[in-house]
Amino acid sequence: MDPANIIAARRFIDLATAAIDPTADALAKSLDELAVTYYDTPLGMPDEQAEDPPPARVAYADISARFPDFGYYGAANPAATSGSAFLGDAIDDIVDIVRDLEEVLWRFEHIGCDDAHWHFRVLFQAHWGVHLRDLSRYLHSMQFG
Repeated sequence: MDPANIIAARRFIDLATAAIDPTADALAKSLDELAVTYYDTPLGMPDEQAEDPPPARVAYADISARFPDFGYYGAANPAATSGSAFLGDAIDDIVDIVRDLEEVLWRFEHIGCDDAHWHFRVLFQAHWGVHLRDLSRYLHSMQFG
């Protein structure tokens, strides 16, 4: 049986790229599953000898077509006290999460579990975790005002 983080990654990618009529509610649930599995994912260890994964396959236009009601949203850096805001993009969030998770799955299938776990955690901390949190908040505001 595959680890929970790998299962959650596959579910999210499938929902974002292939599921028929994906909903905001299903996307929010899938994001929550990813967040929970991060905390249960072992530290892992990168394989320094491994080859790099192929380039990302998912395109912005493909995700945009699947989620036509998603768009830009206002956001702010919670660590900043100046109150400066920026514009977020829900489609870009989904694309970036999918691309990082595709790399994790490729590493799981071609290199091994330790390398995949390490990259799942590091990429969450450095990149897709921010997109997950921003997108989750956007979806929450869409659903509940």
